[in-house]
Amino acid sequence: DKLVVAFVAEFSRGKSELINAIFFADYGKRILPSSAGRTTMCPTELLYDESLPPCIRALPIETRGRHGTTTDFKRRSDEWQVYPLDTSSADGMLNAFKIVAETVKVPVELARSYALYDEDDPAQVIALDKNGMVEISKWRHAVINFPHPLLKQGLVILDTPGLNAIGTEPELTLSLVPNAHAGLAADTGVTKSDLDVWQHVVGDAGHKNHIAVLNKIDGLWDPLKTPGEIEREVRRQCAGVAATLDLDPMRVFPVSAQKGLVAKVQNDSTLLDASRLPLLEEALIDLLVPTKQQIVRDQTVAQVERV
Repeated sequence: DKLVVAFVAEFSRGKSELINAIFFADYGKRILPSSAGRTTMCPTELLYDESLPPCIRALPIETRGRHGTTTDFKRRSDEWQVYPLDTSSADGMLNAFKIVAETVKVPVELARSYALYDEDDPAQVIALDKNGMVEISKWRHAVINFPHPLLKQGLVILDTPGLNAIGTEPELTLSLVPNAHAGLAADTGVTKSDLDVWQHVVGDAGHKNHIAVLNKIDGLWDPLKTPGEIEREVRRQCAGVAATLDLDPMRVFPVSAQKGLVAKVQNDSTLLDASRLPLLEEALIDLLVPTKQQIVRDQTVAQVERV
């Protein structure tokens, strides 16, 4: 009885900031690590399981050296490191959530054995230090159990670390992401890498239930333009994304996650309206939660047809 919404895009597109703005703004600060560059280092699920206390469960990266998918390891609780969450403390939450950004340096041979290093990738070769060590995520997967009203209704948020990481964890490509809805965070329309993942991974089960998020629209807030000109530019961008992704334009949501978070923290209703975040939050409630059973049914049929 869960409905997974995957946030899928390249890193630095604001996926983590969007999750902060929707789920953690009440704490008055940025809880999930979010800054320039790569911050979410491992696939992270945000959900609520009433049978467990609030906590972060993290699967060590070393499990990539053994046989078994993430789903297999989910059945083996002894493989996971468990960190309690103090949901009454903003600072406690902040410190706990730094876990998803933790990295370790390992010899290149070990990284290669985990399928996390490719000598044909120039970016990875550059990342090698003088001792032949490469930085990788400390964790393979993280599951955050958090009592938020949306999560209590059966919504599960899957935050991915970026498109390249989707390729290194086959289960994300073949199962977790295709069976999810998609929040596609993009600040410059849809790039080629976005489109590749949308067509071959996200859209594999059909697009009709998906949602696309056009993030960072505050980049279009040009003080030299009239509000009408800015609105027309936002609509033009949304129409372009809808056409590219073969989506109903009503399912493309332009937002500014960063301004939405600031507005909630500062109780600025004018800025919150301008960020358009409330419209996306309403869509999550009105479009997804009531049709949860139908969506799961449709995607199960699509999965069987794909097999």
